[in-house]
Parts: sequence; C-alpha cells; structure tokens
Amino acid sequence: MKTLLTMFCIACAMFLNAQSLKQAEYFIDKDKGVGLNTKLNLAASADSSYQMNIDVSALSAGIHKLYIRVKDSKGKWSVTDSRNIEIVNADTQAVIMAGEYFFDKDPGYGKGKKINVTENDSVVVKEFIAATQSLTSGYHKFYTRIKDSEGKWSITNRKNIEIIKTPDTVHIIAAEYFFSTDKGFAKATRKEFATVSQDSTFKFKIPYNDIPAGADSLFLRVQDDNGKWSTTKITAFSIQALMQEAEIADAKVVSDTRLRVYPNPATEYINVSFASKSKTATLQIFDENGKPVLQKTLTPGLSNHINISHLAAGVYFVQTSDGTTTQSARFTKQ
Repeated sequence: MKTLLTMFCIACAMFLNAQSLKQAEYFIDKDKGVGLNTKLNLAASADSSYQMNIDVSALSAGIHKLYIRVKDSKGKWSVTDSRNIEIVNADTQAVIMAGEYFFDKDPGYGKGKKINVTENDSVVVKEFIAATQSLTSGYHKFYTRIKDSEGKWSITNRKNIEIIKTPDTVHIIAAEYFFSTDKGFAKATRKEFATVSQDSTFKFKIPYNDIPAGADSLFLRVQDDNGKWSTTKITAFSIQALMQEAEIADAKVVSDTRLRVYPNPATEYINVSFASKSKTATLQIFDENGKPVLQKTLTPGLSNHINISHLAAGVYFVQTSDGTTTQSARFTKQ
C-alpha cells in the first residue's frame, strides 16, 4: 500500500487578487471542521502550483474521498475541493503505464489517441497536447483514461470543451436583446455595429421606454460576420435600483427600511443600505446554487460599501438580518 499520495494544488481564483496561500488542510472521507483537519504548510513552485504529500497509510483498501482546502495570508479559507482516490492493498502496487484520450465518441479501450507516460508511478501528473484540428466549432466532450501495469483501465473522465475557429478573423457585427419572450434568433430588438472595436467589446443604450413594466431580466446575444449567433445570456437588473443610485449617489443616511443593493449589475463593489432600530446587522451573499460566498457585519442606516471584485461573474443573492427582520435582494456581478 502506498503510504504517501502526492498532490498538486492550483491557487483558487478567489485568492489571486493580491492574496497568497500560506496553508492547506486535508481530510479523507470525514470533515472535522474548518481548520481542524490535518494541516500542511505551502510553498509555491515555479509554475505557481503547490505540492503536498498526503498520508494514506491508515486507509483501508477501496475507494475513498480526499478533500483539500487552502487558507490565504488573511486567514480566509477557500471552498473545499474533492477527489476520488483508490487504495490498493497489494504487495506490489500496479503503476500507471499509459493513457489515451478521445472526443465525443468512445472508440473502445486502447483505440483512443495515446498519452505517453514516461515516469511510471501510482500517481502521475502529466501534461499533454490534445489535437483538435478535426473538430467542428462548438461544444464537445473530451474524455481521458489511464492503464496500469496489470493492463487494467481506469474509469473514463469527461470534461466539456468549446472549439472556437479562427477567433482573429471572426468579428461581432450585431446584437439583439429582449426582456421576456424569446421569439427566435434575429427576431428580437437588433443593434448593428458599424465598426469593430479594438478590444472586441461594444456599448449601446437601451431607452427606458423600451423596458416593459415589471421587467427584471435582460436577455442578450450577439452575431458574428459568419452569420452565427452566440448563446443567449441573461442579466438581472432593477430600474428602481438604478434610479436610486443616481438620486442618492454617495448619500450616507438612508431612512427607508427596504433593502437596497446597487449598482446592479455591479463590477467591483455594491452598496447595501436599509434602516433598522438595531445597531448592527448581518449580511450574507449566496451564489445562484445557494452556497455562501461572503459574510459581513453591517451598520443599518448607512450605505455599506461591499467589495465583490473577487467574485466570479454571475447572479448572487444578498440577505440581511437585524435579529428581527430578514430581507433578500438579487444582483448580477459582471
């Protein structure tokens, strides 16, 4: 039984903004709680990855779950990452000898594109180039698997990938948007772009009069000069919040008890304000899957400035509680 499992941990995106990783912890199968599991000090390698040795000598043979999380220089922990591992109880443990990959359709074991493995071991970190020239533009499924010295194949791993052909010669020429019912491609409100911008981005204005009463979501897609449309993106917005932001600007005192979150959509920060008889309140931000990503203590009656630059783009939900009243609001991070 191999007593050490060597892992490489890549820094989480939420820690890349001026934070550095100082420590990691791992546990197998059961979590004792954040900061209460086996700790490992981290030292970054030249490629900004982190190597750690995991002791598996006490594990029984079979499939187990390995969990890892890391802590930054400010003492904040990342989300917990998990991997399935297999402990083989044998006098001579099989080692990885080869691998293969394929796209979309399984050609059968041993019939995929070969992945050469030169340093045979029970744990291998391998970089390789997968040929994609024959694939059409769009989404595909990418599969990999490995074979050991006993001729046994691993389970087949799958990842979704997108192939984009000739990105330097394809340009966005138009966009279209709608607020509720999708009537089909090229049937929504269209905006033409006469010239291509240097950074491939475009700006256009949507008049308030074009926004239906009660609308809170904008649907947008773009078209390239090959006539192909992008996927349709959705962004939540609030006309009331935008108007409130323009009216109160940097005002500090808010008398309305309603929860206000602005700007929306936001990029680097949001302002959160509401009135309450309590001196403090708790704020939590959840992602669209309900996972908490930020928690702070607020002062009711003030416009609280919340930094969200570390959050990934997407839809989030804000919840505040002053011990008596709980309020919720939604915003979009661009």
